[in-house]
Amino acid sequence: MAVESPARIAVLGAGPIGLEAALYARYLGYEVDVYERGRVAEHLLQWGHVRLFTPFAANASPLGISALAAQDQNWKPPPVEALTTGREFAERYCIPLSQSDLLVDGVHEQTEVLAISRGPLRRQELTGEDRAAFDFRLLLGSTGGGRFPAGERFATADVVIDCTGTYGNHNWLGAGGIPAIGELAASDQIEYGVPDVLGRDRERYAHHHTLVVGSDRLAASVVTALAQLGHEAPFTQITWIDGASDNRGAENDG
Repeated sequence: MAVESPARIAVLGAGPIGLEAALYARYLGYEVDVYERGRVAEHLLQWGHVRLFTPFAANASPLGISALAAQDQNWKPPPVEALTTGREFAERYCIPLSQSDLLVDGVHEQTEVLAISRGPLRRQELTGEDRAAFDFRLLLGSTGGGRFPAGERFATADVVIDCTGTYGNHNWLGAGGIPAIGELAASDQIEYGVPDVLGRDRERYAHHHTLVVGSDRLAASVVTALAQLGHEAPFTQITWIDGASDNRGAENDG
């Protein structure tokens, strides 16, 4: 359904996709609020030690680059073919973009979207166009670290775009997307993100046996780091389960 401006758009998540969506919406004349429960580029900063697998030119938009160049004549983007780390990309592009003229007033850090409704309607009330006639109603929770004091408040929007991504919503190890047997009980011993094996998390992995489950490049980067750590710290061991086709092996091992 097309939404003509003026209209208000709520973007959930201030990562690269959320910021780009908000930037283009503002450029087209929409009012935009970006709600981020942590910091701008929170997930990028969490795995900031990992080098991106695509060049800078593939991760930044022409509008974003133009906005930053217009904002600060001294700003220089990384080379188009540069493979920046997550932290470098956040600090050199995403965070400055969130502070640019088009976005700075609409980015709300430390603000979590707790629930969304269609105005006063309950889930079973009205359908289709009748339901769409009501604005979205967002229940927000702020920690007090951002623009608003700690507590809950309501906001409205004509459109909601979910850009929260997948990093904060990990896959379970079991088949069918559910936990493997024993996984919930052992969750305090499982790292579902991308640890900084050679940096801040070194002591946790040095001289220990680590099971890595996954088949993507992030899993491979963790295995590579663990292998390097093994050369520096004796008795460091790795077992790598490739879950490319399914997760039954991980579940059976549980």
